[in-house]
Amino acid sequence: MLSPAQYVITKFGGLTGTSRAIGVPVTTVQGWQERGRIPQDHWKALMNAAASNGDEITFEDFLTDHAEPANQASAA
Repeated sequence: MLSPAQYVITKFGGLTGTSRAIGVPVTTVQGWQERGRIPQDHWKALMNAAASNGDEITFEDFLTDHAEPANQASAA
């Protein structure tokens, strides 16, 4: 299972992509990944950044664990 933070970070291609998308340090995003949660004050910026990339992140995505994509789950 992916934590909410891992799921959102994956949407941006990783730590650096997420960092660049909303202008926060990579170490901040890394902390989110380690804790498994993203602070609520960043949700809207991440949702807007995803939308500008033609993707979608919902409020629920920040609150629930997600199944790993089938190609990653089989590689584990």
